Amino acid sequence: MNPKIMTPRAYLKLEDLFKKINVLHGIAALLRWDAAVMMPKGSSFIRGDQLAVIDAEIHSLINSKRLSFLLDRAEAHAGDLDDWQGANLVIMRRLWVRARALPKRLITALNRATVTADQRWREAKESNNFKRLAPALEKVVNLTREKAEILSLKMGVTPYEALLDEYDPYRRSEEVETLFKELHHLLPPMIYRVIERQADWSPPPAHLFIPKVRQQHLARKIMKTMGFPFNNGRLDESPHPFTEGPPGDIRMTTCYDPNDIMKGLMGVLHETGHALYDFGLPHQWIHQPVGRDMGMTIHESQALLMEMVVGRTRGFFIFAAPLISRILGVSGETWSAESLYRQATRVKRSLIRMDADELTYLEHVSVRFQMEKEIFTGHLKVRQIPEAWNELMKAGLGISPQNDAEGCLQDSHWPHGYFGYFSTYALGLLTAAQLYQSALQACPEIPREIQTGNFRPLVDWLTDNIYSWGARKRFTELLKNATGRGLSIDPFKSYLEAKYLTDTC
Repeated sequence: MNPKIMTPRAYLKLEDLFKKINVLHGIAALLRWDAAVMMPKGSSFIRGDQLAVIDAEIHSLINSKRLSFLLDRAEAHAGDLDDWQGANLVIMRRLWVRARALPKRLITALNRATVTADQRWREAKESNNFKRLAPALEKVVNLTREKAEILSLKMGVTPYEALLDEYDPYRRSEEVETLFKELHHLLPPMIYRVIERQADWSPPPAHLFIPKVRQQHLARKIMKTMGFPFNNGRLDESPHPFTEGPPGDIRMTTCYDPNDIMKGLMGVLHETGHALYDFGLPHQWIHQPVGRDMGMTIHESQALLMEMVVGRTRGFFIFAAPLISRILGVSGETWSAESLYRQATRVKRSLIRMDADELTYLEHVSVRFQMEKEIFTGHLKVRQIPEAWNELMKAGLGISPQNDAEGCLQDSHWPHGYFGYFSTYALGLLTAAQLYQSALQACPEIPREIQTGNFRPLVDWLTDNIYSWGARKRFTELLKNATGRGLSIDPFKSYLEAKYLTDTC
């Protein structure tokens, strides 16, 4: 047999090692889900220890001399690998470089600190008092800053770019800042025009008291229709919606408001977008780095596509309105498809990011992005966060929160140590608009099918162009293959104008 067509043994042994690593990552993900949904408040220190042990084991495996030796041997024979294997090897080396740079002491301390900070965040939000979170958050920030500084030296980027790179591989702050500048030029005048245009809209649907159990029944029905396989996942409730778990065992949560069904519904659409992406990743590579997602900009694009772009269309509510009427027990003109659509697309300056409309949403993200940069340049202290938040909200949206719960405590990302994440929401929304534009060009029947409750044409297009590629292609290549161009603000601008100014979308 010609040895050139044989997969190098060193590479196959690497696959075995990374399978163990990814299984451990999956266990850690389920433990984090349990910590957020099921675990008693007083048990956080136990969970912190458990996660620290798992991450220490992952760290040891990646940093082992054996893995380093196998990487060198496999790279020496990279020409004998196929495209998927070659991409897998590149990502393995990337993960090794990042892991090799970080001491086990730091990984362990950060895990324990974030579990504690998450519990303190819950208490602070419930009591509307940022000071209850501040000491724990300051510890997370200090440890994350140490991590960023170590990685920046190893990667040759700024400390904040090292954090961006963790959630959005190969992304640089200059690109993000350029896009935010373009958005700042586009959005404020458009927001003003749309609010003025919607001034004579009839009032939105009456906010009746709808028990959570009915809302959950509605959520499960819509998720199932969209393609969520409940034999491989579940839906629960938490203070902040999120999706967690390894592919094939996806745990989703949302947050219901008995007086406003849109909050829970839009949260479900968002998290279902995440879940469908996870379920659609290439199964044959499920335990390998190349079989995972291509960063959080792509991940958030899938969530925001379902929540914002699809979930706020007339077609979606033509499908959903009969379900809402039947399952929630409501009726009348205020619960018609058109009224629900108008409620979902009402543009208003509001305080909560997760409840924001498509236009003002990005101002919320911008606040976090600006504050993160200030935190990691040392210009903003943790204790100054509430005041800085209020000032930036006033400058960006013209409103200011009355308390910490509707201000800087509304998201759980920072207590979890997710610094560098927020910009992926903005880039994700731009990506979602660009992908949907191309999906409609390829499959014009998608809107008509969604009206009937058939999401399959859209999901099939996403599977072919996004899901099934895993992390084989970098973001730019993946997007160009799917849409014919790199990331641009233009499709998003055209989408907003058609939907909100000319009513042709």
